[in-house]
Amino acid sequence: MDAPVANLAARGRWVGPLVSIQLLVVAGYVYAAVAYLASDAAYFPEQSPPGWSWPAVIAVGVGFVPAAISLAVAWPILMAPDVRADRRVWTPLAVTSAATLLMLLVMVTPPGWALFDWYVS
Repeated sequence: MDAPVANLAARGRWVGPLVSIQLLVVAGYVYAAVAYLASDAAYFPEQSPPGWSWPAVIAVGVGFVPAAISLAVAWPILMAPDVRADRRVWTPLAVTSAATLLMLLVMVTPPGWALFDWYVS
């Protein structure tokens, strides 16, 4: 096996887990945003969140940690020339990384802080 093919295979084994982690965190955050927009804040109990909101609470409260770690791991993989040449590997990772980056950017905006405050405080 020549070096570029071996290198792509070594990087390619990280793509599946990275895409899965990013999709899970982004889906949880989108679920949180939709639930926030569709729910009335007066009916959301302050002491104990209902069972339907726990995925949202986790995604909003600590979702930035796995998102940031997965972006830090994905960035060098995305920039590698052999990975960029293989669209089957590069495209899903690029799309989920862009969605994760967008989620992180939304988290630091005032609506993101309102969402955090509603779920976590």
